[in-house]
Amino acid sequence: MTQDEQHTLTDLTELRGIWLANDMVVRMRADGLRLSRQVGPPEGPHFCYSDGPSLFLGRVGRGPLRIAWDTNLLIDYFDYGKQLWEGGSLPEVVPAEHGEELEGLQVLVSLWVIRDIRFQILPRVIDDSRRKPLAESVRQRRVWAWREFCEALALSEDDGPQRTQRLRRSVDADEDIRALSSVPAGNDRALVSDALHAGAHVFLTCDKALLKSRDNVAARGLLVVSPLDLVEELAAAGALHCLLEPQHLYWPLPDQRRVSHLIRALMPVGEG
Repeated sequence: MTQDEQHTLTDLTELRGIWLANDMVVRMRADGLRLSRQVGPPEGPHFCYSDGPSLFLGRVGRGPLRIAWDTNLLIDYFDYGKQLWEGGSLPEVVPAEHGEELEGLQVLVSLWVIRDIRFQILPRVIDDSRRKPLAESVRQRRVWAWREFCEALALSEDDGPQRTQRLRRSVDADEDIRALSSVPAGNDRALVSDALHAGAHVFLTCDKALLKSRDNVAARGLLVVSPLDLVEELAAAGALHCLLEPQHLYWPLPDQRRVSHLIRALMPVGEG
């Protein structure tokens, strides 16, 4: 591929994010979704933490929404990411609850395009597997995706590679241990612990056993939640106004180069 062709591909993938956000607006309106009038429109593109007390768990101030992905979400992204970016109806592709959760992920990605949301793949996800050993081809694909997510994250103003630690609301090792004891032991507990100590606001997962730990882990400032439930939390905080009523989308869009990185994460290792 020539350099000009690479630049053209990058431009097209960046435009894909805007297209997806516009497509989601049309679909949400067609589904008859309406805004809650009990909450005001967002300041944007950042989040006012006090607008979502059950989402930001008592934090104050303003800033991004930080979301760490569980391994099962990354696997779903590999399997259905192409349809997600093309605006496909994922419940038609994947039946029942799983398809609905994938549609929730699609809404979150659409919102990520236009709001200050930071998606993070934790390094531990690379080798996370119930089957040992992990096939090298699978591991390499995860490494590729992790690097692309890191590149997208680095495009945010204060998330360059030099900053790896996040300030937490509070730090108490004993309380952390007690809260994490409700998370299934092994890889799940290690990943949630990593997300907690990285300063994530949300640990996004579809693992039902892990989701049962929500209340205990929330006490330490991390919301363990599924995509659909996170969409509900965002709606309650007024964060969807910019999708349903475009007059509320008045801020400059985040750097759309990050869209190309998330799309490249789906490509064969070493391409893009």
